[in-house]
Amino acid sequence: MRILLVDDDETVVKLLTDVLQKQNYVVDIASDGETGWEFIESFQYDLVLLDVMLPKLDGISFCRRLREMKNPVLVMLLTACDTTSDKLMGLDSGADDYVVKPFNVEELAARIRALIRRGSSSSSVVLICGELRLDPNLHEVTYGSQLLKFSRKEYLLVELFFRNQKRVYSCGDIVNHLWAFDDELPNESTVRSHIKNIRRELKAVGAGDFLETVYGQGYRINAAFLAAKNDQLVVNSAKQETLDNSIVEIWKQTKNLTFERLIALEQFISTLVVGLFDENSHQKAIQNAHKLVGSLGMFGFEQGSNLARQIEIFLESDFKSLSHFSVVYQQKIAQKLEPLVIALRQEIEGSAKELINVTNIGEEAELFKPINATILAVDDDPQILMTLRILLEPLGVKLTCLGNPENFWETLISTYPDFLILDINMPSGTEGLDLCRDVRQNHDWNWLPILFLTSCADAETLQKAFINGADDYLTKPIVPKELFTRIINRLQRIRILRNQM
Repeated sequence: MRILLVDDDETVVKLLTDVLQKQNYVVDIASDGETGWEFIESFQYDLVLLDVMLPKLDGISFCRRLREMKNPVLVMLLTACDTTSDKLMGLDSGADDYVVKPFNVEELAARIRALIRRGSSSSSVVLICGELRLDPNLHEVTYGSQLLKFSRKEYLLVELFFRNQKRVYSCGDIVNHLWAFDDELPNESTVRSHIKNIRRELKAVGAGDFLETVYGQGYRINAAFLAAKNDQLVVNSAKQETLDNSIVEIWKQTKNLTFERLIALEQFISTLVVGLFDENSHQKAIQNAHKLVGSLGMFGFEQGSNLARQIEIFLESDFKSLSHFSVVYQQKIAQKLEPLVIALRQEIEGSAKELINVTNIGEEAELFKPINATILAVDDDPQILMTLRILLEPLGVKLTCLGNPENFWETLISTYPDFLILDINMPSGTEGLDLCRDVRQNHDWNWLPILFLTSCADAETLQKAFINGADDYLTKPIVPKELFTRIINRLQRIRILRNQM
């Protein structure tokens, strides 16, 4: 296996090179994006490890250029940026995985093995403007059923406007976006020639003038196309309202479960006040807090989810490795814990009253092509399963939900899914990690893509997930667009891989 490592941090390069070479990978090293690109043009790689912040050609542009050239090589981004928008930008550029620095080296090695094991593909969101559609994965622009013929630069110029539909671009702006650092820069007449060719092609299929001239400033999308898009959004908003109403209905149906978990935490505090701590009630309190972290986040109760996380951490740390406590000690713990639980109740009750303002879950589904796959989700939290159903079924997913892993193998065989979603902590003594390992060791099922969806975010659990054979890992609460993108990426990759067999 041959890996290209593109990073300008000498310490990171030395560490990763040593680890990868010990695992029998052949590693080529580039300290900037342009040198890395020269390697790409000269050799065939199984994986590119790519720093985001690189001199000469940044990692995002590097990755986009790969996909523009329809190069299917696997790409794992390495970056110090940890926000959701940064991750989505990386995934939308065509990356297959995203690792945040500082990282655990063994965890990274496990993720590399998982990524290479599954094969290579990429997927992107289809962009829409009026009746025009642009597929970044196929590098195609269509008007209705007609495929438009653009040169590479013309396609990139159209994509630039698609991704920035209200912006005016001067000729200089276009050059800065579409020509690489070491390319021979064109003059304004070259840009105008590309604009002219785009207009001619669109006119030939009856699409009208997609780009209009803003005199003295540059070019932008014709307002008529944006109006057509807005008309479509009116229809989509009706679908969105239906989705939001469905989320409200899920809350109405399952809110008692949320309050039961909250009451259980309050009762645990009561046992501490009178000095009646026992390990079983302690473990149940941890489980209830853990489930509240994920389920509250699903409904948009972000502050409530954060409070539940604090309670979970508190319960795990203050009782760690101790089995017997004095009454005084238990009462002190109760005094620290009680304000958090009171605040959690207030947050849940307040957020529930404003639920109509917090549910935009599912709006991203309108931007995606149908997934049209069979997916099996195993999670003992009914709120999570119901939310997955609301998110995925509009995309054509046939979703089977399993709340107890006891019948896992029977359900797996009867549904024959294309994709598996697992939680890590489940009842009946069966861990999601065990199920993942068993699937990977089963000759008939070791091809199945596996995504962990869990509230566990610690590095040790993450490493165990990949060691046991996971393909991907998302922490609750769900970010819909990231969930869709990761599922689509994995499904397309495994389909390409199996078609080649």
